[in-house]
Amino acid sequence: MNCVQKPENRLQGTVLIVDDTPDDLRLTQSVVAAVCPQLCIRSVTSGEELICYLKGENCFSNRSDFPYPILVLLDLRMPGMHGFEVLRWLRNHPPHNALAVVALTVSGESQIVQQAYELGARSFLTKPIKGNEFKETMTKLPEWNTPKPAPSRRAREQ
Repeated sequence: MNCVQKPENRLQGTVLIVDDTPDDLRLTQSVVAAVCPQLCIRSVTSGEELICYLKGENCFSNRSDFPYPILVLLDLRMPGMHGFEVLRWLRNHPPHNALAVVALTVSGESQIVQQAYELGARSFLTKPIKGNEFKETMTKLPEWNTPKPAPSRRAREQ
């Protein structure tokens, strides 16, 4: 079950998973590896770590070991800097505002989904993620490789 059928068109790059729950993190890693085995998978456990990773700071300075991701799978409910704060930070800090982010949460509540989209998430998956849903999401990644505009003033203030 690969992301793209033709080997010459196989998506390459790194998926960065941001989740503070070890079991959810392991499950998400296994789904990504099963659906897109050619992708490099890296993970962090907080919004603060994500920012350090993206900036290449601290232990993430070696880009050979910690390549810049093509996709971030972001848990919205984390202690400290939660997912909505991360989305605000990303959208207000070029070049990170061009990064495709898929929001993850245990709840599919419409208000949460809407706020994630307003803050720049490109898609939304309910945890635990399922292989077929992730595969469908990955087909959209090439069109997400263009920057999204900064969030509206209302979204920034939320």
